[in-house]
Amino acid sequence: MMQVFSKKRAQKILDDGAAEVSDSKIDLALSNRQRIINKVLHNASLTPYLSHVKTLFNLLQDYVKGSYREIPWWSIGSVVTALLYILMPLDAVPDIIPIAGFLDDAVVLKLCLDMVRKDLDKYKMNKVASAHDESDATS
Repeated sequence: MMQVFSKKRAQKILDDGAAEVSDSKIDLALSNRQRIINKVLHNASLTPYLSHVKTLFNLLQDYVKGSYREIPWWSIGSVVTALLYILMPLDAVPDIIPIAGFLDDAVVLKLCLDMVRKDLDKYKMNKVASAHDESDATS
């Protein structure tokens, strides 16, 4: 199945999407949060990434609110592209094709997670530190 959809093709999708990202695309991803999460939940090749997808949405939400901006624009673009790609019914391999139709979604998402791993780890550490600071302030 991986021959149908290569890592190279996934890289091109993410690169092109990151180059074209805009505030309206970020808003589009955020406004479709539940639809995208539902698609991940009902898709065996995407389900293992559920917690990652939720973290990506939290990152975007914090970015839009301005509470977290320590991430390159390119990484934001890749995240938005990967999330919106999951939503698209007619992507490289249509989702109506059993198994293969969702594998390309998983390849794009996995590649995105690999590419933004350092940014995501930094974001998660920031969230832990923020929560720790808040608990110190309230005690």
